[in-house]
Amino acid sequence: MKLRGHWLTRVHTLHRVVQVDVRLIALQTLLFGAALSALLTIPVAIYNQAEARNLLNLRQAEQERAVKLATQIIHLEMDTVLSDLRYLSQHNELTTYLENNNPEHRRQLALEYRVLAKQKRIYDKIRFIGLDGMEEVRVDFADGQSTIQKKQDLQDKHDRYYFQETLWLSPGQIYVSPLDLNVEHGAIEHPVKPTIRFAVPVADSQGQIRGMVVLNYLGQRLLSKLSLLAGSVGDIWLLNAEGYWLIGPTREDEWGFMFPSRRQHHVSQFNAPFWQQASVEKSGTYRTGTTWIRFERIFPLAGSNQYPRVPDFAQPMAVDRYYWTLAVAPPQSATQVANTHLQQNPWLTYAILSLFAYLMAGGLSFAINRNKALAESLEKVIDSLPALIAYVDAEQRYRFNNKAYEGFFGLSPARLYGSTLRELLGEDAYQKMCPYVEEALAGKAASFEYQLVYPGMGMRDLVVDFLPDTAQRGEVRGFFLVANDVSLVKQSERGERRRMLELAQVSRLASMGEMATEIAHEINQPLAAIAMYSAAGLRTLQSDGDRGQIENWLEAINSQSKRASEIVRRVRRFVQKGEHQRGPVALNLVAGEVAALLRHEAQSQGVEIILQLAEDLPSVQGEVVLLEQVVFNLVRNALDALPPLPDRCKITLATSFDAKQVYVEVMDTGSGVDPILGERVFDSFVSSKQEGVGMGLTISRSIIEAHGGKLRYLANPEGGATFMFSLPREAP
Repeated sequence: MKLRGHWLTRVHTLHRVVQVDVRLIALQTLLFGAALSALLTIPVAIYNQAEARNLLNLRQAEQERAVKLATQIIHLEMDTVLSDLRYLSQHNELTTYLENNNPEHRRQLALEYRVLAKQKRIYDKIRFIGLDGMEEVRVDFADGQSTIQKKQDLQDKHDRYYFQETLWLSPGQIYVSPLDLNVEHGAIEHPVKPTIRFAVPVADSQGQIRGMVVLNYLGQRLLSKLSLLAGSVGDIWLLNAEGYWLIGPTREDEWGFMFPSRRQHHVSQFNAPFWQQASVEKSGTYRTGTTWIRFERIFPLAGSNQYPRVPDFAQPMAVDRYYWTLAVAPPQSATQVANTHLQQNPWLTYAILSLFAYLMAGGLSFAINRNKALAESLEKVIDSLPALIAYVDAEQRYRFNNKAYEGFFGLSPARLYGSTLRELLGEDAYQKMCPYVEEALAGKAASFEYQLVYPGMGMRDLVVDFLPDTAQRGEVRGFFLVANDVSLVKQSERGERRRMLELAQVSRLASMGEMATEIAHEINQPLAAIAMYSAAGLRTLQSDGDRGQIENWLEAINSQSKRASEIVRRVRRFVQKGEHQRGPVALNLVAGEVAALLRHEAQSQGVEIILQLAEDLPSVQGEVVLLEQVVFNLVRNALDALPPLPDRCKITLATSFDAKQVYVEVMDTGSGVDPILGERVFDSFVSSKQEGVGMGLTISRSIIEAHGGKLRYLANPEGGATFMFSLPREAP
């Protein structure tokens, strides 16, 4: 297995067991040092030039990193502002204001703007401007405080360019102004305040555009962040699309397009060839003599948060035309860098280089022997691991594997090396694993569970990770395969699942035993009706009386028989035992089934079961029988907890959801949970009822936690208790 030198820096304890041959290192040092000294006849001037070039390359690499970091900073800032603008254009206060723009709704909208301005601290102004150009709501931020402007202080902005441009847009479009200086009452504000204005039209519920939301982003925040990148990498310049300085060599060079006295401060006047190249190329390096300038054209609005173009998600306009040019100029020329190097006698330089050659030879010899010993130690470690480890190249052929891998498949290293995944696993297993292989070879890590059936070892449960091996240029050379045999763990999980199903089955049967009288009474009602109608029909047939009612009696018999059949079907389905599989579960249906099953018992106790089911409730992943058992247990507990007070006997079964969870609540008006019990109410054999063994809530919590959820209870302020469980909603 080939190791890279930089791996040594990550080894902290392995070096303690690595042994090297010191005599061999000394001999190799003498041989390598003599050979290198003989080759070190390069003139000192060439040597110095090479060193100077290395320093230049280092500085250029630092400049490249500075450009990338600046690009990330710009995109992050712009993404944040666009996200805030989308939020402000769709929040409830604005919708209410558009429907009824009375003073109270205007005040609520202003309060929302003030909170956002104080929290973000990056917006000079947050405004809502009507179609006539008049500010209707405006919040200013200064000195750490946000202020709502009074109606008499609001300004008319109909002649401002950003207002005119935004009027042409639809609600699904965002206008972004150039980065310039803020203007108040027709004059540039002092001290100068760099600003970018973000505006989006907004419409009412009828689709009629009513105005626009405008954010004044404090551009100095972005410029300050970019200026901090200057230093050892050189000077940071930022130019707008017209070639005027936003960040220039001096303060006097900046904002030439805003001040008539600075119009001549254009980059073309400073360095015309550089601007000619930068205005044509999107990125590159301008070179002349010993000077270079690294530049990059940055599109601020084309950030990392790219969203699909949907009607209710506003997108900035002119993304591909809105750009700045970022440049990094070196602090000193290449000649100045070269002059900092040694300018000494060639023979002295040669002697120093020869000494360095012997030192390098010693280091090289030590590194070779060290890496060899380290590689042997690493192979021992990898071979000692119980996990299956292998390396598969881009052609899907095995190039390395540890002993655990060989032992698992019962194959020799010669048999494994060079064989393909298809040859080793077989066609069926390979086809199932193929999507993950393609994902790994595309450069994405893949993790999955797999049941492998291999000749001679039966079915094994594996947790497999494919880790891409990506070269510096980005191409994927293969992937590392790491697999752990979790058959024993899976067997334990399956046993635990069977135990949980058996406990649930016992709980259901016990519940049916407790409900036997109510179920018998509920079935007896349709049977009694059937007997009554059939007896009436027989009497009519025997007496030759009026037979016109027989058809109605037969329809009633049919209806009552269906009613009895439905009761039997519901009870039979609830207590049936079988193999259950995980899948999508609609909790609204579960709640409805449980309410129907317990409705007769509730009515016999004078209890009303109220269903409050959320519309469009997302499904959850689970086993419907187990989740139905949880809801059944909670409702039965609520029935047992209710006092004999007809006006308070209510049970509410409600469902709800949010972005991540689905919730089911069972609320009763009973006496509540004894405070002495507390959280122990979920423990086994703990119950506040005189009858029962106290296993219902324990089983319920185990089921919910096995599904990745939580079960808890709250005491209702008006009396009674609420038991609620939450489950992760199924991914769309």
